[in-house]
Amino acid sequence: MNIKLAHIIAARPNFIKAAPLIKELSDENYKNIIIHTNQHYDYKMSKIFFQELNIPEPDYHLGIKSGTHAEQTGRGLISIEKVLLKEKPKALIVYGDVNSTLAGALAAVKLHIPVFHVESGCRSFDKTMPEEVNRIMIDSISDLLFCTEQSAYDNLISEGFSKDKIKLVGNTAIDSLNKITLDKFIDEDYYLCTLHRPYNVDDKNTLHKILTKLDKLGKKVIIPAHPRLKNNLTGNVYNNIKFIEPLGYIDFISYLKHSKGAVSDSGGIQCEASFLNVPLLTLRPTTEHLVTLERGNTLTDIDKDFIFNKNKYSDVPFIWDGNASKRIVNEIKKINL
Repeated sequence: MNIKLAHIIAARPNFIKAAPLIKELSDENYKNIIIHTNQHYDYKMSKIFFQELNIPEPDYHLGIKSGTHAEQTGRGLISIEKVLLKEKPKALIVYGDVNSTLAGALAAVKLHIPVFHVESGCRSFDKTMPEEVNRIMIDSISDLLFCTEQSAYDNLISEGFSKDKIKLVGNTAIDSLNKITLDKFIDEDYYLCTLHRPYNVDDKNTLHKILTKLDKLGKKVIIPAHPRLKNNLTGNVYNNIKFIEPLGYIDFISYLKHSKGAVSDSGGIQCEASFLNVPLLTLRPTTEHLVTLERGNTLTDIDKDFIFNKNKYSDVPFIWDGNASKRIVNEIKKINL
């Protein structure tokens, strides 16, 4: 077949979602062009994920790195356009909602290259989140909309998208989770915490308030320290908190699986914790993954008590069966590229 498809990947969530789909497409003899924008440029946040998830070495590294939203999106748009003009793929596959995802979709649509959006239709209905703005814009210019859950499908229908474009396929991040072997057993009594959103970590007083509440949970709290968080630690002593270096994918999932509960402001971890039956406190007022609220995820405010709900577990969504990537490939095969 050897139809050429390009993929934009930029950050940890993209790597996890892209890995199983790239593998399935390769098995069907599609030629994958992997464009890594390097939006996450720390070794632990990038290269180790490629090794653990068996993602082929990227064909392009664009060196976008950090910056304002405009800087990241602008540099991405310029750099991705050059690659697309050179490679001329039959379609571009983008993942999630980071700035590089938006840049890729914009570059492709202006070159009349079809855009396929993986994790389409997710809505937090909070436009103060840059990711929410990105999601809406990416969906509006995509040719195929691959949804992880029923609420995402329903959102797109309510926004007026054609049913022909919307495909309820499942969550490719769960495909990745299903494929790994967790040999590491962590015999400790602890909670796991990840924090990276600006409104939680950029203000030192807010961060201190969160860490103080975590310190009082009654168990050790392990925090793989995101660079953004590290930069804003004030030197206060937290007796029950242990800061560790960022983890690779397999180690992180091992820590999550064996924890007594997790606290996070991440979108992806909501799905992972939900699938693993780990109670989760999400330090956000809204979520784009409504299904997780039926499976142990509780939205909470930093001014409220941190109380885990360990009793609310509906069935795992039937399409979170590890076959989302296969369904996506089947939909792509139906198109005359």
